[in-house]
Amino acid sequence: MKYIHHLFTLTVLLFGASAMAQPFSLDPNINPVELTLVNFNPAKQPLAKGHISVTDVTQVKDTQYYFLKGFSIYSPAYVGITAKDKKQGISIDLFKENWLAASRSGVTDGEGHWEDKFKTEGDLGIRVIIKDKPSSYALVVWEGKEADINMPSAFAYSAGGGSTGGGNKKILLYAAIAAVVLLLVIVFFIKRKKK
Repeated sequence: MKYIHHLFTLTVLLFGASAMAQPFSLDPNINPVELTLVNFNPAKQPLAKGHISVTDVTQVKDTQYYFLKGFSIYSPAYVGITAKDKKQGISIDLFKENWLAASRSGVTDGEGHWEDKFKTEGDLGIRVIIKDKPSSYALVVWEGKEADINMPSAFAYSAGGGSTGGGNKKILLYAAIAAVVLLLVIVFFIKRKKK
């Protein structure tokens, strides 16, 4: 029993290490390259602040896989590819959970460029397929600064004790209208009884 427990623990550790080294699948034929997002804070374009990965590649295989970690659903994301030879069509696919079902796909246009903007969470897989080997291209992945939205609290109160946004005035208006309607109904029934 003791040996079975140790064998089980060893199997879990080996499987866990393999799973961490190979995102989206355990296919030994797929060896994705991890791209790292680094801080990006251009002085001339403050809206572009965030994290970026710029990779110049000369691809010699038909298919190349990449992956990135740490995307936030609160941040905009951008993936763009530009071929050095504009005539060469390069296919690109973006993946989330496995390498089988692409979330987004595209082919470089007549200018040798393809791009997409979206929001995602966690890891992102990228597959690039070329027709003519070797092929050179630049792959750019950008994640914007996380949105910092100041929402007013629904439980905030003004110094006078009333809720913010004029809520007390609306309540008083509705109460006055209800009182007038109730008074009209009572007058209507009183006049009806007299007849």
